[in-house]
Amino acid sequence: MHNKNFYKVWTMNYKYLSIALALGGSMVWAQTAEIGTWSGFRKAAASFTFDDGAPSHVSDAGPTFKKYGYKATFNVVVNWNPNWSGFQGLADEGHEIASHSNTHGQNMSGEEASSKTAIEGKIKQKYGVITVAYPNCNVPNESAVKSNYIVGRICNGSWKGMNDEMGKDGPSNWAQVPATMTGAEGQLKSTNDFTGRMQKVIQSNGWAAFLTHGFQGKNNGNATYSPTDLGAIEGALKWAQQNDKDIWVAPMGHVAMYLKERKASKAEASTSGDAITVKLTHNIADNISKYDYPLSLRIKSDWSKVEVTQGDAKLESKVDGGYIYFDGVPNAGDIVVKNAAAAPKPESSSSAEAPSSSSEAPKSSAAVSSSSVAPTSSSATEALPTQIHDGRHIATYVDASGYITIQGAEGLNITVFNSLGTVVRTTKGIGFLQKVYTGAKGMYVVKVGNRAWTVNIK
Repeated sequence: MHNKNFYKVWTMNYKYLSIALALGGSMVWAQTAEIGTWSGFRKAAASFTFDDGAPSHVSDAGPTFKKYGYKATFNVVVNWNPNWSGFQGLADEGHEIASHSNTHGQNMSGEEASSKTAIEGKIKQKYGVITVAYPNCNVPNESAVKSNYIVGRICNGSWKGMNDEMGKDGPSNWAQVPATMTGAEGQLKSTNDFTGRMQKVIQSNGWAAFLTHGFQGKNNGNATYSPTDLGAIEGALKWAQQNDKDIWVAPMGHVAMYLKERKASKAEASTSGDAITVKLTHNIADNISKYDYPLSLRIKSDWSKVEVTQGDAKLESKVDGGYIYFDGVPNAGDIVVKNAAAAPKPESSSSAEAPSSSSEAPKSSAAVSSSSVAPTSSSATEALPTQIHDGRHIATYVDASGYITIQGAEGLNITVFNSLGTVVRTTKGIGFLQKVYTGAKGMYVVKVGNRAWTVNIK
C-alpha cells in the first residue's frame, strides 16, 4: 500500500514541498525539496529587451552584455532587413531573438504567426521564436498571440492600468507583459534609474523588464525613438554582476519559462541511506515550448560533499549553509543526490570519455578557436573536428556568476578541459540550458558533441 502525504507551504523566496513515503514496509525517510522563486534562489529577476533590430544591437549591445556574462531579448522587424547573421551570432551566444512584427504597422494583427515563421527561417535557436513585442505597444489578437508565443510584451504597464514591475507570479495576462521604457522619452535614463528599479523588485521579490530602442550616438537604423545612453545600461549590468546573488538577469522568454514551470511543478523528495531522490515534474503542455528550462532546487542536509545526477547528466551543485543547491530539469528523470563523503568515487557522469593520452586533449586554450576546431590545427586538436552536431546551434559561455553554461546541447556528450588539457568534467546535455562547470579562473576548452569552444572564467 502506498501512502503519500503532501505539505505545501509558500514563502517569499521559494516553493516548498515535503514528501513522506512508506513503501512495501521499508521506510523511505521524508525529505524536503524547495524550488527557488527565481533561478539560483535569487530574490528577483530583470529582463533587458531591445526593439526594432538596430545595427547597434549587434555592434554595441552584444559586446556590452558579453562583458558581464548576461543575455538579453532582441525583438526584430522582419521587413526592416536586420543584420540576420549578426543576430544569429547573438543567438549563438545565448541571447533570445524574438518578434517585433513583419512591418511595424500600427497594429500587428495578422502578423502573429507569419513574423514568427519568417524569423525562424533566418534564426536558428532551440525553441525558435517564443516572445513577441508589439509595435507601438498596441495589443493585437490575444488568441493568435498565445497560440504562437509564451510571452507578448507591451510597453509601460502604467499605460494599461498596471504596474511596470511584476510580482513573483508574473503578469496577470501573458499577452500583456509590461516593460519600462528607457531613454530620452522613457522613465529610465541613468544607471541609477536602472539600479533603482532592480532594487525595487529585489525588495518585492518580483520581475522588472526594460524596453530599449537605439543608443545615443550609435548606428540605430530605424530604432530612432527614445535613444538610451549605452553607458547607463553598462552601469546597470555592472551593478547586477556585483549583486548577482540577489538579481537574476535573463531574457524575457527564459524568465517566462522558469516562472511558468515553477508554478506548475512539484518536487517529491525521499531519502534512503546515503542518497536522496527528487522527482521534479510538471504537466505543462502546448505546441510552443517543451518547458525544460532548469529549475533551482535546494535540500536541507548536513552532508559536506555531494554528487548530483539526473539521468546521464552530472549536475553542478554546491553545499552552503546546511543546504545542497542544484538545478534540475522537470520531467527529465529522477535527480539523485549522493553523499560523496560517505563513498568517494572518481568523477564520471556520462558516456563521454576522458582522453586516454595527452595527444587526445587540447594542450592549451590557444589551440582551439572560439567557434570550432580546424582539422589541420596544431597542438593535437585533431580529436575535435569541425562539424556542428546535427546542424544545431549551441551556445557556450560563462555566465555572470562564473559558471560555464551550455544552451541547446540536450543529449550530447560534454567534456570540459582546463588549459593543461586535463579533463575536469564529463557530463551529458540535458534540457534547454545547463551549468556544466565552475572552478578556478582561467581558460577552458569545452567540447560539445563534436564541436569545441574556448571560454574564460574570470
